[in-house]
Amino acid sequence: MQRLLAFGRRRNVGRRFAFVPPQPRMWRVYLSGEIHSGWRSEITAAVEGLPIVFTSPNPSHEDSDDCGAVILGDEASRPNYDNKGARLNLIRTKTAIHDADVVVVRFGEKYVRRQ
Repeated sequence: MQRLLAFGRRRNVGRRFAFVPPQPRMWRVYLSGEIHSGWRSEITAAVEGLPIVFTSPNPSHEDSDDCGAVILGDEASRPNYDNKGARLNLIRTKTAIHDADVVVVRFGEKYVRRQ
């Protein structure tokens, strides 16, 4: 039987109660978007020490493209090779976005509308 307290909780450990201090919430943040600048590292450095876990797409184009062939086996034709990598990256991206508490997307300058 558990009894919740305002500043922690008690749990039954054998026949005695042990105090378990509250754990800080770990925020999961997914950083997506523009890849040609260091905006991700600026954000992670600015919030260092806070209870935040960052995830993002694979920043290496070669590793990202080759992940399908490395994990599932090589392909003879290029379209199948690219398709395997794209499908694995899609699974990884969808999972990371679904699991994130916050998603941050930065668009490059060519996508900014000037008035």
